[in-house]
Amino acid sequence: MRAIITDIRAGKAAALAEDGMVHLVDAKNRAVGQEIRIPAKHRRRWKKPLTWAACAAVLCGMATTSVYAAYEPYASVSIVGGTDSVEYTVNRFNQVLGARVSGKEQPPDGKIPRFARIDKAVEHTVRQEAKEGERVSITVTSRSSGHAERLREHIDDRFRQSGDKRNLPEVRVQPPEKPGNASGESRQSESAEQA
Repeated sequence: MRAIITDIRAGKAAALAEDGMVHLVDAKNRAVGQEIRIPAKHRRRWKKPLTWAACAAVLCGMATTSVYAAYEPYASVSIVGGTDSVEYTVNRFNQVLGARVSGKEQPPDGKIPRFARIDKAVEHTVRQEAKEGERVSITVTSRSSGHAERLREHIDDRFRQSGDKRNLPEVRVQPPEKPGNASGESRQSESAEQA
């Protein structure tokens, strides 16, 4: 393979090859602009395996992140009204991970599978409760207030598009609770600081 010497420093020369690669060769009897041939032993044979290893590492990282995001609870949607209260656990993709009916881990019925869209699950549950004639309220809580607001808007839009205007549920956002900072604890710590 042909190459041209582009730089000489500290006993080594940098040569730009035809394929665009820069090779480091011995500077003995070399001059800038000189055309040389690079033997096969000087070619970088490690570049392709290194590139494949880097691609594999990136793909593994992306797969791990998406699996984590799919299975990690990120938000919850509580539906209160009628005889039962239902709380759905939701992942980052707004899919149902699980449900608690009146405090017990179980699906409300067999019609809400895991990874179903939360807006469909909420609509199904609200329609079940509306058959009993009860007013339903929906509370959305998330680790991120922006995510909670978008989820609230998404659920609210689902009911507005359904066409049933008389029994629209109230959908509200509850700010996330900070661990170790219950409402009574913050007031007690403030009064202790004032004393």
